[in-house]
Amino acid sequence: MLVRLLIAAAAMLWTTAAQAEWREASTRNFIVYSEGSEADLRDFAEKLEKFDFILRRVHNVQAPPSPYRLRVFLLANTNAVGRMIGSDGVAGYYVDDARGMMMVGTRNGRNQVIDAESILLHEYTHHFMYQYFPATYPTWYSEGFAEFWGATKFLPNNVVEVGHPIEFRLRAFRPNLGFTNMSRWLHVRDMLAAQSYRDVAEVDLLYSLGWLLVRYTWENPERRRQLQQYLALVNQGVPYADAATRTFGDLTDLNSELFDYSGRNRWNVIQLPFREFDIGSINIRTVGAAEQALMEHEIRMSQGVRNADFPRFVEEVRAITARFPSDPFALRLLAEVERTANHDQAAMAAVDRLLSVAPDDPRGLMHKAMLQIDALKAANSTDRAAWDSARRLIARATELNQSDPLLFEALYDSYAAQGIVPPDEAQAALYRAHDLAPSDTRLTYKLASDFEQRGMIRDAIAIIRADAFRVPPRTNESERQRQRRERLEDRYRRAGTRRTESAREMLERLTMRLRQEEGGAAPAPRPAPAANPRN
Repeated sequence: MLVRLLIAAAAMLWTTAAQAEWREASTRNFIVYSEGSEADLRDFAEKLEKFDFILRRVHNVQAPPSPYRLRVFLLANTNAVGRMIGSDGVAGYYVDDARGMMMVGTRNGRNQVIDAESILLHEYTHHFMYQYFPATYPTWYSEGFAEFWGATKFLPNNVVEVGHPIEFRLRAFRPNLGFTNMSRWLHVRDMLAAQSYRDVAEVDLLYSLGWLLVRYTWENPERRRQLQQYLALVNQGVPYADAATRTFGDLTDLNSELFDYSGRNRWNVIQLPFREFDIGSINIRTVGAAEQALMEHEIRMSQGVRNADFPRFVEEVRAITARFPSDPFALRLLAEVERTANHDQAAMAAVDRLLSVAPDDPRGLMHKAMLQIDALKAANSTDRAAWDSARRLIARATELNQSDPLLFEALYDSYAAQGIVPPDEAQAALYRAHDLAPSDTRLTYKLASDFEQRGMIRDAIAIIRADAFRVPPRTNESERQRQRRERLEDRYRRAGTRRTESAREMLERLTMRLRQEEGGAAPAPRPAPAANPRN
């Protein structure tokens, strides 16, 4: 799972809103939740639909909207967002996990550095990039591109302005704007070589310089052509630093150009007039009492809860769910939480209660099937009828809901758990899951693994390479460094997940295998780890 964070230069909101009711706005592309007023919720939902319309037009996206709609949660303020993700200074974030792709932002734009609208547009740009243009994007470019489009302004009469300067980003470079007494700068050479947030000392500069370079190339055709070449080389596996020097030439010159550009006083903005926005209908409801009580737990489950924190999380969900013993939402979440904790008996009890009040609940059918399959696997069962019986529950779930990637993934996993190569229809189900959630790196890894076990190594490489090139190589990592890294990863690992090779390690292993099979001299590859059958 990848979590994209919007880092603010500072968060300046000290007040907290009184507890209010959660409402849901359902649109063509989004399901938006907020505790604010119905009018504000409608306005946010409408702007998100307009923004999707703009991005599709500008980037010539002809594909129909995904049936798996993106959920958006609007919290009271940036303090609430930071508490939810567990990190101060985070104004919003995007989660690409197939369990429930979502954006988390704030509905309150007063007294904070970044306005609420820009946060949402920034996070949706991340989703749009990976949904319709999946590729390897350096972190600085991903954030800079999202910042550029996040500054879009909606004017009356269906006019949109693109390319607005972002004042709080400029303040990092220009002390005369009053944000700091000294200029800060990240040399463009260091930014272009950075593969992740960890590669720079001051992360907010990665956002600021990333936005500045994206905006500069927007106005400079020659530098824009070089940027496109740089991204193409990155996606071919060329090291980021080498790609930068091969395309941009003397990086000292580019750095000077960018520094001078940051000091300009006038900024060009493009106005895009539209005759109308085709945004469809917006339906609003007040969510039920169980959803009200469990909304924050639903968000946390979607973004992932650390193993160390999960026992307490389970107890919290149990306590709240006990107040709603017949509510499908509460029972569905309880079943998932118990199953994630490997409390199979408690999970089955929750599933049976869920299906007694909602017999056709797709996730309920899936969880019941996978609990049965887990038991068959643990018993090393060869009872084909029992396996097929459990699998029919998943098939029924996919008939009821054809837009939930977890259901199609479960159908595929049922064969992997049985220890047999999934048949064509199961592979098609995995494809469907990946199509619904293309930004989920876990599904990409699983799809590449499927190709590998079928001996389709070139296809596996083609699937995994975009994710692989986002991960720095570990060729020079010592054994002590590896152990330290894995201990740190285990410390923050989400409940229900386990350690696997990285996409980069998979690509390197598959490349060696391909060379060996085609007659090249390559060392024997490491065995691939088994796919995790848990959903």
